[in-house]
Amino acid sequence: MRQVWTLTRMQLGSAFEFLNMKRSKNLKKNISVTTVLVLGFLLFAFLSGTYSFIMGMALKSMNELEVLPGLFMAVTCLMILITSIYKVKGVLFGFRDYDIVMSLPVKSWVVVASRLMLLYLINMVFVAALLVPNYIIYGIMAKPSPAFYVLSMISLLFIPIIPIIIASILGVIIAVISAGFKYGNAIHTIMMFVGTLLIVVFSFQMQSESQIAEFGTLIRDQMVKVYPLAGWYLKGIIQYDLLSYAAFLAVSFLAMIVFSFIVGRYFKWMNTVMSAKKTTSKYQVKELKKSGQLKALYQKEAKRYFSCTIYLLNTSMGLVLMLFGVIAMMFFKSEQIEQMLNIPEAAGMLKEMVPYVMSLMVGLVAITASSISLEGKNIWILKSAPVAAKTILGAKIIFSLSITVPVCIITSLLAGFGLKMGALDLLLTIALPISYCYLTAVFGLVINLKLPMLEWKNETVVVKQSAASMIGSLSSFLTAGIPLALLFTVASNNVMALGYGTLAVVLLLSGFLQGYLNKNGAKLIARL
Repeated sequence: MRQVWTLTRMQLGSAFEFLNMKRSKNLKKNISVTTVLVLGFLLFAFLSGTYSFIMGMALKSMNELEVLPGLFMAVTCLMILITSIYKVKGVLFGFRDYDIVMSLPVKSWVVVASRLMLLYLINMVFVAALLVPNYIIYGIMAKPSPAFYVLSMISLLFIPIIPIIIASILGVIIAVISAGFKYGNAIHTIMMFVGTLLIVVFSFQMQSESQIAEFGTLIRDQMVKVYPLAGWYLKGIIQYDLLSYAAFLAVSFLAMIVFSFIVGRYFKWMNTVMSAKKTTSKYQVKELKKSGQLKALYQKEAKRYFSCTIYLLNTSMGLVLMLFGVIAMMFFKSEQIEQMLNIPEAAGMLKEMVPYVMSLMVGLVAITASSISLEGKNIWILKSAPVAAKTILGAKIIFSLSITVPVCIITSLLAGFGLKMGALDLLLTIALPISYCYLTAVFGLVINLKLPMLEWKNETVVVKQSAASMIGSLSSFLTAGIPLALLFTVASNNVMALGYGTLAVVLLLSGFLQGYLNKNGAKLIARL
């Protein structure tokens, strides 16, 4: 176990270099990054606590409050399962320093255990942010004995183990199947989209507090039926059944050890299979084509974007949900929309809210916030290339716009048609989200140039855990959330003025950031 922990600590320091404050060359920057990540964790914990309170009130009204811990345990396991499948290739298998790690004088099962531990620690941050607020809310409402807090906090450490193992098995199967195909990444992407959309579809089915409570009970019961360990867990922390609780802990711990030994035996073979690439003998010498600098850099960005599953999924899900949400809205009548949202005259408010909600979703698509960091050790190629910094950064902005703007136009037109908008409303619904497309692209570049993460072994860390990507995504809650909140405070005759005023402010801010990049882009790139 000592070797496992030593190897885990080395890999953790490599993946999250900013954690090593004592050896840091840039202490101020690392403190800033850590602060941003802590704030992101607290924001996620706040959202989890808010949703726990809403669910708790609904369940308490039906005398089903004991469902709350089981429901959130089920949601946590499901989220770990979905997200970990796509971390397996890159964290557990196919990681960049595979040759270096395997040359160390340790057994294969030790390497597997350390990689599982790394995956476990990454997920534990998410688990703590989701479940700790839930335990607090349940404790306030149910007033359990102190034993609940002790048992639940200990079990917190064991909850992610089985979902990670299941995700690893599924991830290995998917990776092995797709390894021999030319477009293997498409399998990962499609499955992630389908899984997320299914969750959204289930969410739309919850139309009232009673239905939320019934849905929570159903999820809990199905979880216990499919995953017996969940039943042991709930008996342990709710009914204080120590035998069931001990069984949950023991099986979780033993499963990790057994999995490490089994995978360790076939670890080298699995990595060899996953690293295989499809080749073809049908090679023909053709005329060499050339293109301009901007076009070549644009094509480079596109190839990088569509070849990295986690990058594509993390930055496009907001657009997909936005488009599907508007399409779904077109099939509901005004009365159904008001019943779903439980807000009188909600259908009439949608015309005013749509531009801001779309802008919020666009703000989550922070493609450029990771584009500099993903250059990694190859950043020297861009720095030494005879290409102007304005062209390099321009290609990244244009690519981001080519992804976001078409979807915004299509979604805006569908919303305008479905809600029967007037000319001015439709113009705002098109223009405001597009302006946020530009703001998000420019702001993401500025943040990534200021907070780059070039030393990484795993793309997932850059896309999901880096300070730049978090700021790029969460900033939309500020830039689009403030005008959305103001919408509910202004008089009806000032709604249009607020909309076009917001548009002007966003364009001015975007212009300022673009000017900053034009003036200082070369210096910022040279510092990387």
